[in-house]
Amino acid sequence: MLEARFISRRFGRTLALDGVNFIARAGEIHALLGENGAGKSTLMNVFAGRIRPDEGSVSLDGTLLPLGIPDAALRAGIAAVHQSPMLFERFTWEENLALGGFERSDRFGIERIDLENVVAKAHELARHLGFELPPPGALVAERSVAERVRLEILRALSFNPRVLILDEPTGVLAPNELSAFLDLLRRLRGEGRIVILITHKLAEARAVADRITMLRAGRVVAETTPGESDEADLARLMIGELSAPPSVAGLHHVPNADTLLKIDKLSFRRDGVTVLDGIALRLTAGEIVGIAGVDGNGQAELTEVLAGARQATSGSISIHGGDNGAILAVIPQDRDHDGLILDMPLWENLLLASPIRAEVIRHRWLEVDRARRLCDTALRTFRIRAAGPDALASSLSGGNRQRFEVARALTQRPRVIVAHNVTRGLDLAATAEVHRILLEFAAAGGAVLLISSDLDELLAIASRLYVISRGKIRATEAADRTSERLGLLMAGRWND
Repeated sequence: MLEARFISRRFGRTLALDGVNFIARAGEIHALLGENGAGKSTLMNVFAGRIRPDEGSVSLDGTLLPLGIPDAALRAGIAAVHQSPMLFERFTWEENLALGGFERSDRFGIERIDLENVVAKAHELARHLGFELPPPGALVAERSVAERVRLEILRALSFNPRVLILDEPTGVLAPNELSAFLDLLRRLRGEGRIVILITHKLAEARAVADRITMLRAGRVVAETTPGESDEADLARLMIGELSAPPSVAGLHHVPNADTLLKIDKLSFRRDGVTVLDGIALRLTAGEIVGIAGVDGNGQAELTEVLAGARQATSGSISIHGGDNGAILAVIPQDRDHDGLILDMPLWENLLLASPIRAEVIRHRWLEVDRARRLCDTALRTFRIRAAGPDALASSLSGGNRQRFEVARALTQRPRVIVAHNVTRGLDLAATAEVHRILLEFAAAGGAVLLISSDLDELLAIASRLYVISRGKIRATEAADRTSERLGLLMAGRWND
């Protein structure tokens, strides 16, 4: 049994955990729910030894654990998969897994890593999970967020943990991977392990969890079970009454509308491998165009080419409009590496966007007070929970960092927004808010290219939908717009 008693933790003026009591029993899957900033990840980091609480204790099977020592937590049998992958980016994926818990050999009294053995065991475990591993020797820095999360899961399981904590692990899994992954959690439960699942997907929590604990503003507000609470009950416990979800009604592709973004025969090759293969699509004013696909099929590269971070091998990109503000704004999927500089204050992160920076520069001098006021306005407008413009980006919860990225994109007043997995890790209310913002932006004459691995999101707000697989895209028809059919298309089965 894993037990936390009276755990409190403060970050500056923010009380992240307030006297939390929590128990997870052997042989159960325990879902930990709550809106963004509720304290879920902070509690997870206390268990994993990454954060020392100000007050309280943690015990496993009656033995008190030393707090704030990651290695001690790992030796006790607690492994965690964090929402933002924590891998060595300049190492290969094989080298990262070799630093996990896969068996090592001891020859002549010297411990050594048998990389060939590590790779064999990793492939065996990946097959059980339905995961596909990167090509041999691939650097982690070159892989998608989804691939990195899969590697984190493999590394955590390599320690054969007594307690496995997972922070939003399913947001980057393809439909065919999700079922196998949930089955894995059930197998771990059957082996007597403790599984703590942090998720915002209420249907998944109810499908797999034995018990559910709800956090709100750092406090436990409810303990329930799937049999006692349906999705509506859990939503009310999390955030109160939900307003009606935003609707795509009224957003239609208009053939004669102004073209804002045109991509023609766009290709990109890396290390002799074709990553994008003849991408062609057009966005017009007033629509949201979705691209569905399993992460790692060229979505990240497409986003980077559109952002100007990579040079296309061939093809063209035409962007129109933008007399006032930016022409195109990009919301990358990896907020911690590509979107924000975590050890900089929020107002400086806001100024990373050149159109915003231009607004607060007069005669080549930066007007710092004006920049702070602009940031404060963005924080209030987009309801971002932060201590203020001078708060470091690292002090925000994952969901609030994502909201900040959306706020920065909209503050640029663009004509086109490219959003890649924009709601990953967001709770129900925050997801609905982002969807509302994107729909209003499109309705006002903008255009959104929404690249997402979340089919429910795409089906909810995209007026047109493409599927990407192995760097190629194809348009979908009305008959394709079901989860089952889209799952087949995402797997590259275009002729089934």
